[in-house]
Amino acid sequence: MIESLSAISVFVKVAQTGSFVSAGRALGLSASTVGKRVANLEGAVGAQLLQRNTRRISLTFEGERFLGHAQRILEEIDAMQNAMLSSNETPSGKIKISIAPVPKMFSDKLHAFLGKHEKIEVEFDFSDRFVDLVGENFDAALRVGGVPDGNLRYHYLGEMVSVLVASRAYLEGRGRPSKGDDLLSHTLIHYRSRNSGLIQPWPLPNIGSVTLPQSIICNDIDTRIKLAIQGVGIAYLPIISIEDDLSAGHLCTVLTDEIVNASTPVYAVWPYAHRYSLRQRLLIDYLKSLRC
Repeated sequence: MIESLSAISVFVKVAQTGSFVSAGRALGLSASTVGKRVANLEGAVGAQLLQRNTRRISLTFEGERFLGHAQRILEEIDAMQNAMLSSNETPSGKIKISIAPVPKMFSDKLHAFLGKHEKIEVEFDFSDRFVDLVGENFDAALRVGGVPDGNLRYHYLGEMVSVLVASRAYLEGRGRPSKGDDLLSHTLIHYRSRNSGLIQPWPLPNIGSVTLPQSIICNDIDTRIKLAIQGVGIAYLPIISIEDDLSAGHLCTVLTDEIVNASTPVYAVWPYAHRYSLRQRLLIDYLKSLRC
């Protein structure tokens, strides 16, 4: 039983790293030992799990299916072991988390975790790029958009919904657009991703984003909110970041019937590990409890 679990753990690490050498280095084993354990596991399950060639190692169809089961098995064992830890254990040490830079979506929700676990040191990385959690030593991430790949664990938190908005003063001076084409004569405030360098498209089915005026472009949501409130132009912004401004009348929605597919999924993401530290488990459990 123990040998089988060890072989499964080795297989998962090879699947994650794509290399016997890298997996062995992470597990403190030689590459030949890693290869033998994987071969023994393949013999036990009666299927080839890895496709080997001179350049890289990849999963076979059977390997893809087995990986999902293997990760769940090891995670259940890890949960069982963690449950046996003393309740008096005090979480401490450093955690590193990547957070999508959406105002009021996440940053305002982490104070409860920080206040409850004062001995845990936290490093926040606010970025719209999808960081390499394993390679850059991140404990977790809060991501907007894109289903995480199969080598990561994740939990769906909800949807981020965005709307087109402008200030009352702007609409009174320039007129309220009634259809998508009307935007061609307006000042528009766009967002350029710091990661990809691409300008965020506006979900208007009757007009292509590439034809919209790129009057103002910036890579910061807070700046776009301020510019819109100041009456500079129309912006496409997450509702969660401007709820107070909408309620107070600082901003007004426009073209609500013209927008389609304005929601983006949000996930808590963390790397797979056979065993998590107490601080990591507490962080993951807290992130899973968040709702958008």
